[in-house]
Amino acid sequence: MELAFARTMMLLPLLEGAERAFGITPAQLGIPDALLAEPMSLVPLPDVNAWYLALERLSGDPCFVVRALEGVSLAQIGPLAEWFVAAPDLATTLRRINYSSSALQSGLSAYGAQSGNIIKWCFDNSQAQGAAKFHDGCRKALLVKMVLAHYPEVSDKVLRLRLPGPTRPVAALERAFGCEVETGAPQTEIWLPMKLLARTRRSQALPHASAELPLDKILNLPAHTDVPKAFYELVNYSRHYGYPSLDFIAQRYELSRQQLQRRLHRFGWSFSAIVGYVLFNQATEYLLAGRSVADTAALLGYSNVQSFSKAFVRHRGLTPTQYQTATLGDQKSPH
Repeated sequence: MELAFARTMMLLPLLEGAERAFGITPAQLGIPDALLAEPMSLVPLPDVNAWYLALERLSGDPCFVVRALEGVSLAQIGPLAEWFVAAPDLATTLRRINYSSSALQSGLSAYGAQSGNIIKWCFDNSQAQGAAKFHDGCRKALLVKMVLAHYPEVSDKVLRLRLPGPTRPVAALERAFGCEVETGAPQTEIWLPMKLLARTRRSQALPHASAELPLDKILNLPAHTDVPKAFYELVNYSRHYGYPSLDFIAQRYELSRQQLQRRLHRFGWSFSAIVGYVLFNQATEYLLAGRSVADTAALLGYSNVQSFSKAFVRHRGLTPTQYQTATLGDQKSPH
């Protein structure tokens, strides 16, 4: 029951670009607005991979990622992008991309490998196959290209790009990346002259981001092998599509409902208990952030406020309004 995730914030530019370039809306992909409104939320990679395949089908473009991200700047990625290029040189910046990868997407590897006078920046997503692996590699390579744009001495000196997955027509890719492109490779590789890394300085920093990254959340991405935490996050994701159900969860694990129930039983887990734990942890976050009880109920997948309020009393011993009033009042009172 291993499962990997990606953060919504890294997918937003692609989804927005697909709508701009092809008129494909998130709604056509079955993506709820509430999910996109929470950039730090986690999306299971089976769903990310399905979105890639749907975007290719609907756009009719086997390299749709290039057009979707055309003209997108690094600043649009969010506050993390500012940290990428705040380093004094490109070598440190690329290390920061590698370090942050595990906080933005699980089940992958990102590293630099030296080969003679060439440095190969390598990225491999073991959780994707076929066309989805190609699209994910292309998206990641375009992120690095956005970073390189802040280093004028390097931006036009990429020697070669290798992309995984099935072969693709390379003309559009070579125009976009300005170098020789090979498809059908085992992993994503961006080749750069080794001599440029340490001595190259960025041209300018990004504008200061308006939003700050919550450190406790950015460091809280579960490893794909952390079965309990991944299951927790999958339940939390599922609430964006309605009240969490066994069928929704089982589909992401490619299991039948009965197979999932048997596995939960072997772990000694109760599905209803886990759902309650997940939803009411999230409920307290929303209420403490000042969300209304009605909005909180809807965001948790409840069809009506009354059902949510009754369940909240069972879990917390107070009504949502009483909890919100008491807790926010305590926070405001002087010590």
